[in-house]
Amino acid sequence: MPALALVALVSPAQSRLTPAREIEQRFLDGVSTESISTIHRQVTEHPHIAGSARSMAVAERVRRALDAAGLQTEVRDYLVHLSTPRSVKVDIVAPVALSLAVREPASPSDPDSAHPDLGPAFVAYSASGTVTAPVVYVNYGLPPDYARLAAAGVDVRGKIAIARYARSHRAVKLHTAEQAGAAGIIIYSDPADDGFARGLTWPDGPWRADFQSQSGNGKYSWFWHGDPLTPGVGATPGATALDPATAPTLPKIPAVVLSWKEASKILSQLAGPAAPSGSGFQGALPFTYRLGPGPVTVRLDVQMDASRRPIRNVIGKIAGRDPGRWIVLGTHHDAWSFGGMDPGTGLAAVFETARGLAALARSGWTPERSIVFAFWDAEEFGLIGSTEYAEAMQAELREKAIVYINTDLSMRGRFDGGGTPSLRDFLVQVTRDVPHFDGGGSVYDRWRSEEWQRQPAERRRRGADGFEVELAALGSGADFVAFQDFLGLPTLQMEFDFEGSYGPYHSNYDTRRYVERHTDPGFRVGQTLSRVLGLAVLRLASADLLPFRYSHYARKMAEFIDGAAAWAVDDIGRPALSAGAPVEGRVAIDLAAARGLATRAVASAAALEAQIDRLAGGGTIGGAAERPLNDALVRLEQQLLDESEPAATRWYRHVIYGWNIYSLYEGQPLPGLAEAIRVGDAAAVARETSRLEGALSRFNAGLEQATRLASAR
Repeated sequence: MPALALVALVSPAQSRLTPAREIEQRFLDGVSTESISTIHRQVTEHPHIAGSARSMAVAERVRRALDAAGLQTEVRDYLVHLSTPRSVKVDIVAPVALSLAVREPASPSDPDSAHPDLGPAFVAYSASGTVTAPVVYVNYGLPPDYARLAAAGVDVRGKIAIARYARSHRAVKLHTAEQAGAAGIIIYSDPADDGFARGLTWPDGPWRADFQSQSGNGKYSWFWHGDPLTPGVGATPGATALDPATAPTLPKIPAVVLSWKEASKILSQLAGPAAPSGSGFQGALPFTYRLGPGPVTVRLDVQMDASRRPIRNVIGKIAGRDPGRWIVLGTHHDAWSFGGMDPGTGLAAVFETARGLAALARSGWTPERSIVFAFWDAEEFGLIGSTEYAEAMQAELREKAIVYINTDLSMRGRFDGGGTPSLRDFLVQVTRDVPHFDGGGSVYDRWRSEEWQRQPAERRRRGADGFEVELAALGSGADFVAFQDFLGLPTLQMEFDFEGSYGPYHSNYDTRRYVERHTDPGFRVGQTLSRVLGLAVLRLASADLLPFRYSHYARKMAEFIDGAAAWAVDDIGRPALSAGAPVEGRVAIDLAAARGLATRAVASAAALEAQIDRLAGGGTIGGAAERPLNDALVRLEQQLLDESEPAATRWYRHVIYGWNIYSLYEGQPLPGLAEAIRVGDAAAVARETSRLEGALSRFNAGLEQATRLASAR
């Protein structure tokens, strides 16, 4: 099967890509659920939001544990703009006065819920202010929802919008309300999306109970990720920072979050038109959803403490024979509350990977390349710790980093692998060699089976012959963003997840008890994730020739270009494939040159892989002698960046992959072009088409250079 030509590369008898099998088996056998449980308990003992003393204490605990395991450790501190509440109040003032709960009540079912450090649910970076106004229900709070309101004669200007979670990041809901003229916004969790309509709720099941709220950041991160005031540079004490009053990343209206129990006290009193039939406005609460405005009037009183505060990244390293080349594996350590799931399960898996590989190093194993383990701070505020590190160290990372691998969490669910298409075949091989936590085959066997079931019926009718998993396009929502979109590093994201969400997400009830009871009893999922992460790191750190396969990547780019020629706009503003007929008002787009460059890339990549397979088959690969070729392979990803503008105006530099903000965290192929088409800007379409052609030309030149290097071996 051509897509799996990497098999020729990963056979120890042919190329020594992997370490000796006994080394790998020693690592796999050494991954301990007891060790995972121990570190998980230590880092979820207290709430530890970024910028707090508790967060610094968790960082120090992780550093000490890495040091005790035998890793070289360091910390990287930054001074960043964070936002936490002084007070949050939500009151119904008419037709009957009623104060609504913004704090989740404690429950004897989970004693952690009574911890004195817990505060109210809130939206970080909300504007401070007091607003009293009638309420309008705006469904998911996306542009098409406001269009339906306008069609029904409902005006949100000067009103308080109430929107439900899901379908997009909360910041998109906040920004769309702000742009529509709303005076404030309430965001709540509807049981249709993550409550009783999905299954049993906490404490009997994994879904959200009626009193549980979802906190989160409202930063407009589509301008740039990381610190909202220092685009493109590390937020060190001496860095020049923007004025918060004019920073485009910060909201201008107050925002609050409520549980559905509290939100229903508003929604049940709304009058006005009923939710449009067939529009998806009707949630799962037991009454007809109406649009308003009023007669219910609400007062929001939000007072935020927004200031620059210190955060701390923790770095552990295993030195390789070539200290100038790094494999980087990261997660984060901050949490909205205890972080039982997010990030406790991901942190524990990464730490266990570090502990296991450090044990191998102490026994005499030395990787060819250094391995860097990163535990980021302030991820929950918009990927701040990882982004500031990437920005501060961008030159060194572009020179030294081979790949960035990320994970956030693990739970009983499907394997979710995303990232650079050039690493798809590599991850297939890794997951073939790790048993699934439920038995019955490997992680890959289950991954492929579940992905096959997710295929459209038309595809399944053709049969599974020739079907292969794809890596999900990475958009946003985790710490890979700066490494992919700002630095242009090859990137992987791996986790096990449950239908994309879970009940106490960003809640005070995201505790160790929730994990033990519902999502990973015995930490066997975490053990499996650690094995996948560790085997991937082992092989990348020890490979003579790095396992990048660019023919698949080139074919994906050709597919994206073919699809873009027929893009229209679907009902949430997301570029989608048209049925074929021209869309009224669509701008002209000429992708013939880009298509030709992509076709050339497919052929060039195939020629490169033929040379690599020749080297592997001939047994002529040899350590340091392959460094120029490996460097050429790694830096092909950087050729896909466009750096023609400063970070403050074009922070997202990757031409092929980016973030579709209207789809929560999904990746968006050809992001600049897609946005230009979405807004109907002909000049922007021409500009983005030119950028695409430039990126593909650089990519082709890089492929040809790598082929010459391989041919000379």
